[in-house]
Amino acid sequence: MINRKGILPKQPLFYVLASLRFQAWMLLPGKIADIQDSLRDRFPLVNKVLIGSMGGNIPEGAVPVAWAFHAADRQIGCQISQDQIVVHATRYTRFDDFAEVVRFVIEAVERHARQFDVGAIGIRYLDKIEPRPDESLLDYLPSEYVPKKVVNTAFAPLSGLSQTVYRTQTGVLQARFWSGEQYVSVPDDLVPLFLMTCDFSATGPALTPLEPGSGILDSDSIWTSSSPIRMDAYQVVDKLSALHAHSNEFFRSVCTEHAFKVWTGEA
Repeated sequence: MINRKGILPKQPLFYVLASLRFQAWMLLPGKIADIQDSLRDRFPLVNKVLIGSMGGNIPEGAVPVAWAFHAADRQIGCQISQDQIVVHATRYTRFDDFAEVVRFVIEAVERHARQFDVGAIGIRYLDKIEPRPDESLLDYLPSEYVPKKVVNTAFAPLSGLSQTVYRTQTGVLQARFWSGEQYVSVPDDLVPLFLMTCDFSATGPALTPLEPGSGILDSDSIWTSSSPIRMDAYQVVDKLSALHAHSNEFFRSVCTEHAFKVWTGEA
């Protein structure tokens, strides 16, 4: 049996995102300069997030709905709005290292907001499954995740999308898998955030279609509360750690023995 624990030298993970949702803090715009000063040693890049009108035009004098702060290489950063903090990265090795960055960001806001009345916490991982030549997705994932063939050879599967919601000890885990050239590597709801991690060209970054035969495994571990719960940065990270444990266990359970042989370099 292959060891499924530990760091994978050839890991398929390419994007991770942690989210904290809380009751709106309406004073945020007036405090954003102080928050930016606390973040800028690690995150020198700053972007205002504006909502455009129909057709993509931004009205003159539009007020930012959020502020984004990123490292110089854009591989890790955060986005802060009046009711949400997101920390995301395309550079990820260990959860503990990522959790330390999440705590750093939350504490930078907490110094001014004093507390968070929390309604939801989540962590989301995107893994790109890329079979080698002469392999297929079935070598990496159970058949229920993979686009299904039919007996009639007149029909060949071009793409597929599967979704399952699991109950966990902390909340729920939403697992999705998609493949096919009609899809890109990032789901629609994450595209604006993901593009913040890309190098910007004159025409802006672009997401290319998935390569034939590859697919994306998206695991989203979520805790929610029907009424707000007051939490500090350490309590948030503790909850995030429990959610991460579910995502990690799911990934290491659902992918095949062969997949881990490839990702550990043993095959």
